[in-house]
Amino acid sequence: MDTYWGTVKTMTDKKSVKKGIGVLCLLILFVAGCSTNDDRSREHYFLKGYDDLGFYDREGNLVSPSNFISIHQVSGIRSYKIRDTSLVLLHNRSKEPYSGYIRTFHNERYNLQGEFEDGKMFRLRYWHPNRILGMDMKYREEVGSVWNSSGSLVASINPSETYYYYLGSQDIKEIVSDSMHSYYAKSGELERFTLRSDTSIINYDSNGILRSILSLQEGKGLHGPVRQYHPNGQLKMEGMHENGRQTGVWIEYDSLGNEIKREVFEP
Repeated sequence: MDTYWGTVKTMTDKKSVKKGIGVLCLLILFVAGCSTNDDRSREHYFLKGYDDLGFYDREGNLVSPSNFISIHQVSGIRSYKIRDTSLVLLHNRSKEPYSGYIRTFHNERYNLQGEFEDGKMFRLRYWHPNRILGMDMKYREEVGSVWNSSGSLVASINPSETYYYYLGSQDIKEIVSDSMHSYYAKSGELERFTLRSDTSIINYDSNGILRSILSLQEGKGLHGPVRQYHPNGQLKMEGMHENGRQTGVWIEYDSLGNEIKREVFEP
């Protein structure tokens, strides 16, 4: 079965992208995945040593720091993400908003620093174990960057787009916006691009020729009809997804429109 182009995101993910910097797995989109169990086992306890502080939700309930911040990977590089931007950091007794910085430590050196004003984080930085800056997110400006442990830029974010780079050359590899994901060769030439909406992912080659259409549904990911096309425009594959899985009859055609394969998937 052919691999489909494009990154699948739920509508919730897309709304986070619209807010800008709140999601670094766009991305995402691009790209980034959710924390694994192994990630969680290595995750910082963000308020360790700050026992007089706590994160609170809109109803005034104390919540775990893990609900505020979590580890994510950007092109395989460790980074961090604010999971719930509605949470506020308060003094536990007075319930006054906290202004200042929070630091966590690795080998007696701080490697994660969050800066707060009136209970809201406005900057988050992470350093690799070798003390090379690995991430710098500025939430007020909605800009940020991620670097590998050698100091090469991996990704940069602004309010409208996220850029991913080839390591070494630092040429642009991918550009991701709210509705479009473009892929580039090291030579700088466009290889293909994807248009995304709340209900579909539509893939084109570098010449703008339609290559596939995938249906989406909120909370279900890939859900609905699938169509793939040969470069000459002839239908190549058709089928259905249900909750992200292939279901029903899938048919493959050659470039002349002749059926060459039929497969049935259980729902």
